[in-house]
Amino acid sequence: MRPRIICHMIATIDGKIDGASLKAITKGTEYEETGSRLGGDAWVCGRVTMQQHFAEEGTFASKDGFPAGPQPVHVARRADSYAIAIDTQGSLLWDSGDLDGEHLISVVSEQAQTEYLAYLRDRQISYIVAGQSAVDLEKAVDALADNFEIKTLLLEGGGHINGAFLEAKLLDEVSLLLAPGIDGRHDVPSVFDGLKGSEGHLATSLKLNSVEKLGDGVLWLRYDVS
Repeated sequence: MRPRIICHMIATIDGKIDGASLKAITKGTEYEETGSRLGGDAWVCGRVTMQQHFAEEGTFASKDGFPAGPQPVHVARRADSYAIAIDTQGSLLWDSGDLDGEHLISVVSEQAQTEYLAYLRDRQISYIVAGQSAVDLEKAVDALADNFEIKTLLLEGGGHINGAFLEAKLLDEVSLLLAPGIDGRHDVPSVFDGLKGSEGHLATSLKLNSVEKLGDGVLWLRYDVS
């Protein structure tokens, strides 16, 4: 049984998630505090977010260029909490399998190089290979539950990976902090991006569960995904 998946984000009232803009209008720790209240035992981000905030500088350079193909799940160790990177091609660089006290799991596709998987093993990083050319998110979250006993997974961006989880119908809840500000730029990422919309596309229906006013004028909205 897959984990309960909660998309937990903070955005301006027009849905933009640029970190610099948000820091300019929110001075507190509302995002981290509400995340703790959600009770997740793991959190996951896409490659771009991990590259910007958590991974080492640079990208992995393979010498042999051989795609890994199907591979068993590699469990370097078990932990109380996990940080998970969705890294389709296997390009992120890491110092070790410890990320701020949480065990790191890399989720890649079969296009990731065999050398990259060896690189992860050398650093005691767990990994899941799921999907041929792109990460199969449904297969990946099932593997997280089966191999790491993850019960509640917090999805924390960016917009494209959030959109991919939404499109795969894997979201159970949206936890959205609305910061009191407007970004207004068209080229800034949003909470959900990259969906393959077409004429007649309809918005995903949500059910409002709660609204809570936090510090700095931030509103915490919680929705069930229909």
